[in-house]
Amino acid sequence: MKRRLLYILFIYFAILSSCTKDNKVPNNPSDSKDGYADVTASPKTWDGTQRAGITYQLLVYSFADSDGDGIGDFKGIISKLDYLKSLGVNALWLSPIHPAMSYHGYDVTDYDSVNPKYGSMTDFESLIAAAHSKGIKIYLDYVLNHTGVDHPWFKAACASSDNPYRDYYSFSSDPQSDISAGRIPMISTEGASGYVSSEWQVAPSGQSGSARYRFSLDWSNASTPTVTVEKTTDSVDPVNPDVSTTGAKYLYFGDAEIKKFYDKGNGKYSLVVDYSSTWGFLIRTSSTEWNGYKYGASSASSSVTLGKAFQLYKSDNASDIRIGLVNYFHSNFSTSWFADLNYGPVSTSEQSAAFLAMAGSAKKWVEKGVDGFRLDAVKHIYHNQTSSENPTFLKKFYDSVNTTFKARNGKDIYMVGEAFSEAAQVAPYYKGLPAMFEFSFWHRLQWALQNGTGCYFCKDIMSYEALYAVQRSDFIEATKLSNHDEDRTASVLDENPSLCKQAAAILLTAPGKPYIYYGEELGYYGTGSSGDEYRRAPMYWGEGNVATYTDKIDKTMQSSVGTVARQSADANSILSTYRQFAQARNTYPALASGTMSAHSIYNDRNTAYKQIAAWYMTSGSDKMLVIHNLAKTETIISITDAIKSAVVVLGTVSMKKSDSSTYLKLGANSSVVFEL
Repeated sequence: MKRRLLYILFIYFAILSSCTKDNKVPNNPSDSKDGYADVTASPKTWDGTQRAGITYQLLVYSFADSDGDGIGDFKGIISKLDYLKSLGVNALWLSPIHPAMSYHGYDVTDYDSVNPKYGSMTDFESLIAAAHSKGIKIYLDYVLNHTGVDHPWFKAACASSDNPYRDYYSFSSDPQSDISAGRIPMISTEGASGYVSSEWQVAPSGQSGSARYRFSLDWSNASTPTVTVEKTTDSVDPVNPDVSTTGAKYLYFGDAEIKKFYDKGNGKYSLVVDYSSTWGFLIRTSSTEWNGYKYGASSASSSVTLGKAFQLYKSDNASDIRIGLVNYFHSNFSTSWFADLNYGPVSTSEQSAAFLAMAGSAKKWVEKGVDGFRLDAVKHIYHNQTSSENPTFLKKFYDSVNTTFKARNGKDIYMVGEAFSEAAQVAPYYKGLPAMFEFSFWHRLQWALQNGTGCYFCKDIMSYEALYAVQRSDFIEATKLSNHDEDRTASVLDENPSLCKQAAAILLTAPGKPYIYYGEELGYYGTGSSGDEYRRAPMYWGEGNVATYTDKIDKTMQSSVGTVARQSADANSILSTYRQFAQARNTYPALASGTMSAHSIYNDRNTAYKQIAAWYMTSGSDKMLVIHNLAKTETIISITDAIKSAVVVLGTVSMKKSDSSTYLKLGANSSVVFEL
């Protein structure tokens, strides 16, 4: 038996020694507790410099309610600034604060004002001052792609074709032809392939609003009947008392209104009504039946010109008849609530009225003390997402606003763009902006955690950095886990607290400038399967201030996840993990702004230890060793790095030193950062 055991040990060590030089793993001791001592964090004292570069994303309406009306507000945020500072936060990204049509605020109706539900402009200015006093910056969510259709610009644009706001948006009565001919600047590079019918909405204005019209029918030639519409000041016709249905004609419009024409003889009919209809009108020869009795337009692009006869088209598929200009406008989010802005050809976009207005509003916020902007949906501004149009436009917008910011603050403004794509598609946008959200970071981290495989993570992140560096040397990776448009991190990770903690540990020990989505630090869960509100649940403080803006909440979450107060008192909570790793990042420049490099042993080539994610973070002479065990079981590794001390620890980590190596026993989903 002894000889057999010795033979097995000989084979084991022979296999280990066959590793390549770069990946050679020193021999491990037997898996016993003898000689191992628990690793405890002994970081140096923080010098008070907020260097971590952590931004906290919060939705104003769901974060903290100061006045009990159920809606989060500016004063509520002010009351929680100390909480945010305890998370090591350097900046706040606020969801759109402008007046808007919906609760989420991405259909803005006034870029120069604040939503009165959140407080007054004075309240907002107080928030800026209070945040700045604690070293926290304020970034505004800014929607460049579109306005809400209730914006005064859009309402004016729909009123007439010669309105000065007409050029703020893309209108067309025949979008397919206009795109093919290159007459729609925002889609001009795509030609005929750029036409998607669902992306063209009918303007809700222009057809609505009451107007008195006389509708005159000429049925003298039943094969080619016509309708003529004229404005009139004559009295509205009363309900036609004639109950006969023989030869009857009916006007159908608005909210299912149907009125019978007066027969004037010789195939002529007339009717005066107060007309209001968002969809147009039809002529029918039956008040109860459709098939075989419907007359409309031969094409959806056709419309009635006041005072001119319009030939009616008999078909069960006839299009609605519209009065005046057919106001189709472009919205590539496929919703009639959004109206896409028109900046004209990108080569002259900075001269467009829409650009000047949007940049002008941004500069007003800069003058109020705002420190930066998160730009929404930047790949959708110009429709061709793969061309250089959007990066070119974004650079022009950045330069314009930065001129004002730099004159006021003596440094460059921060702007981060949202392009919901993988790294290769995001990289070109660094030509226009200094920072971009890195969705690939979360996608790779999610896979690594779910599969217990960390060996590829460092290589992946460094490969993204190489893509960005081609575009600009001073790129800023805006790393993140989930956000308001994605299922919550905890939901993706099966509501497993250990995985949520390690996700935080990896986020806060990797390069870039990380974002924390509010509630993520508590382990909030929620998916969008029943509505986005479930991803945007109120913060449960445990001391009041809880918003109740929606009833679309998971009622089990408060009890299962716990309040801020409860997690603050628990040293092993997810919140405590965020605080500990944020403190380490704020303390050590190498963690905050260092350069990532692969570990010499535990890297993508060492699949014998695929559960280990390890890398160095270096800034000047400061160097940190970051190690994460993504396995759900204990792992023992050997390292030859000259360890100085552990600065932060997640889970159970113990250590044993020998003459040439240090042996680390890493518990399931554990992490440790050493100063070298």
